[in-house]
Amino acid sequence: MKAKTDWIAIFITILLIVVAREIAMALTKLMGQPELGNLFGLGLLLIVLVIWRNFKPLSHRMIDANALIMKESAFAFLPISAGAIVMLVAMGAQIPLFLLVLVVSTLLPMWLYAKISKRWL
Repeated sequence: MKAKTDWIAIFITILLIVVAREIAMALTKLMGQPELGNLFGLGLLLIVLVIWRNFKPLSHRMIDANALIMKESAFAFLPISAGAIVMLVAMGAQIPLFLLVLVVSTLLPMWLYAKISKRWL
């Protein structure tokens, strides 16, 4: 039997993510660097949740909703991947440098996330 979806927890989790991003976008626009808004928003959300976790545990409903959102959002990257393959054909001699940047920028954050998760979860 399929588990019931907790739509309220999903909505609140998405709302929290959107609010953190919008606050970060407003702050980075004030600093003259609006392109850093998404990255700053992720950092802001991480800091808020780490501080929250020091005083009170995170809700299991929120953790489950986040897991569901992350699982379902994987399909959003399929069009991006197809576009990247088309772009690789046009890059020619720059492919090795591009792949190096791609590997480093992917593996380093994943390694760091794994270390943080192993320590705190």
